[in-house]
Formats: sequence, structure tokens, C-alpha cells
Amino acid sequence: MVLVAADRFDEAVYLLALAIVLDLLDGRVARRLRATSEFGRQLDSFSDAGSFGIAPAFLVYHANLQGLKSAGVLVAIVYLLAGMFRLGRHNLLSDVHAKARRTMGLPIPIGASYLMAVVLLRDSIPPAAAAGVVLLMACAMVTRWKLPELRGSGAVTAMLGVGIANYLAFLAWPGWYTAGWWTLWNLAIVAAARTEDRRLGLDPSTEP
Repeated sequence: MVLVAADRFDEAVYLLALAIVLDLLDGRVARRLRATSEFGRQLDSFSDAGSFGIAPAFLVYHANLQGLKSAGVLVAIVYLLAGMFRLGRHNLLSDVHAKARRTMGLPIPIGASYLMAVVLLRDSIPPAAAAGVVLLMACAMVTRWKLPELRGSGAVTAMLGVGIANYLAFLAWPGWYTAGWWTLWNLAIVAAARTEDRRLGLDPSTEP
């Protein structure tokens, strides 16, 4: 946020990308050390609220939405509130000590990653279109869709790993081609997860 205040938007994106990497590791480290706890879960969500809620909303407003004036502020606030809702619901429904196969609603780091993409493409995306992406991420976070988690081994987990690599490629070479490929791959992951659930005889609407 200090970088955003200095109009150093790309550097702010890269720091948030580092936060995403650390977020992928913290739960694994806690479970490996058998250090999971209710306090840890609350602290993790509090950190996520800052790293993937407040900071991206502040970033995308200053980089993309200022031209929309008060409407831009409202769009950023809607994203933040949706992210808070998603984190609170996750804490109520998840198991402190185990990683679920599926999670309800778009995880807030994924939502933040799309806001970061919008910022990197700010010179070629109109403010109204950027606002549309932000609102789409807000809506996706509050849905009851069951989406795959990065857990264990298997085809879906492997695809999630490739998806992370795709996003790193976008950060290295930001453009419509890399952004489009990353998005299409994410849709393929969702389709593969639904296919896996049907094969295992699970109901995607109720499976934790």
C-alpha cells in the first residue's frame, strides 16, 4: 500500500504475488509441524483480509478505478466486503486441522490475482471494464460454488500447479495472451474437478 501511494503499481503487484506464494505455504507448514489451531485459522484469515482484500482493493482503485470517481470507490468497497464475507464463511465451515477437497466460493487470493492482472493491464483496459472484472470477482467469492483446493495428489491438484505456473508466466510477460491462457486453464480446472466429483459419486453442491 505504501508503494501504491507512490504510484509504483507494478512493484505493489509483485509484493502481493509474494504474499500469494507465502499463503500457499503457511497452512502446509502448520499442518506439517502439527501447529494448527483455531487461533492460527483466525490469524490466517486476518492476514488474508489485509493481503488479498484491503491491499488489492486499494491498488486497483488507484491504478484503474479513480476515473470512475465515487463509483470506483464503491466498486472497490464491494470487492472488499465480498472478500470479508468469503473469509468469515470459510472459517465457519472449514476444519482447523485438515484441508478440504473443495472450498465454497472463489478463494480470495484468486480474486486478488485477477485484480492484480487488471492493474498490470491498466494501459489497455478501460476503467469500466476493470470495474466489471472487480465486481465479477466479488460475486464469485460470495457464491456457493464448490471449487478445488490445492490438496494431496491427483489430476486436479496437478492442474492447479500448472495454473500457478501460468500465473507466474503472466506476471513475467503480462499481456492478453498470457492472461487469456491462464483464465482458460482455470476454467478447465473447474471442469476437471466437477468431472472428478461425478466419477467419485459426490454431489458438488454438498461435498465439503
